[in-house]
Amino acid sequence: MKSRVLRGACALAFVSLAAGCAADDESYSESGGTDDLSTGDVTGVAEARDPGSWMYATRCKDIPAVEPLANPEIVVSLDGLTLHLRDRGGTYDRVFPIGPGALENGRSLTPTSERAPTGVFYTGANTTEFADEGWGYYYPCRIWHDDRGVRTPVFAGLPFIRLSGPPTAGYGIHGPIDGFTAPNGGSLRRGYVSHGCVRMSAADIVEVYGRIHNHPRTAVKIQQAVERLTDGRAVDLAQRWVGAECGADSECNFTGGVCRIAAGATKGFCTLPCTMGCPDRAGEATTFCVRDPAATNATRGVCVVTASAVFNNTCARYGGALSYARGVARPDRSATNDVCMPAR
Repeated sequence: MKSRVLRGACALAFVSLAAGCAADDESYSESGGTDDLSTGDVTGVAEARDPGSWMYATRCKDIPAVEPLANPEIVVSLDGLTLHLRDRGGTYDRVFPIGPGALENGRSLTPTSERAPTGVFYTGANTTEFADEGWGYYYPCRIWHDDRGVRTPVFAGLPFIRLSGPPTAGYGIHGPIDGFTAPNGGSLRRGYVSHGCVRMSAADIVEVYGRIHNHPRTAVKIQQAVERLTDGRAVDLAQRWVGAECGADSECNFTGGVCRIAAGATKGFCTLPCTMGCPDRAGEATTFCVRDPAATNATRGVCVVTASAVFNNTCARYGGALSYARGVARPDRSATNDVCMPAR
């Protein structure tokens, strides 16, 4: 890497599978050439090394025609693991799950935008493929990653949106990377998984690209804290899951979902009752059944998320609403796990 590159930009070394997304000033082309970004930790790479499995990954994905937004803005929340795209000139308003930078000393490697002079980052100042020393900003189809001459199609023919200017020119918003040989381009882990770039699901990066790529400068605010509405409610996915912040049962819109609010509190978390096992959702932290701390019946349980550095910063992303607890037993004491535990 050149000396001008800031450490922590999104770097993958396929040797270690643990680096992140950093840029240098060498050029990039969709069909080949030297790539300037890498991607962070990747699951399922061992079985994807065989070029015989790359058929779908080397094909550009379809981008359906969608109505571009009149005045788009993006807010990325690292604690919320959300990307919020809304139109200040219209009614469009959607929230997407993300996989931002891995944790180092308890903080994500994705830079927050208080480092920017105006408090926000932007997408590129133009849409030219080779603007700013060979870097493009909006790629409708990005395929190849090049790590010291080893080319792998981890970007899977999905769109790629680069941010503009220091310290973020080495960072982008792109597809999921994991499972990149799948026909759709892979599957997202909603957690701290890259080395600075923001990963999205395949369908979601296509949606965002389609809505904003005609705008040369879209404001992108990246913040540590959960984004909140003016009434204090957390901005989150339309479809909630165990561990999501809530204020009423109706917000926990999954089968069996209820909102558990501690005495004296106004906000709680989504859960569901259990006696032994709990369901899991692909791409999210696993769940575990623990004894209900508010129940007198020892066999009554509630589902909580397991503590995970990848998925919830060992419970820290819940801001104290759920607290790390080590070796908590199931109601029947058949197993224990480290979990994000609710108050009574």
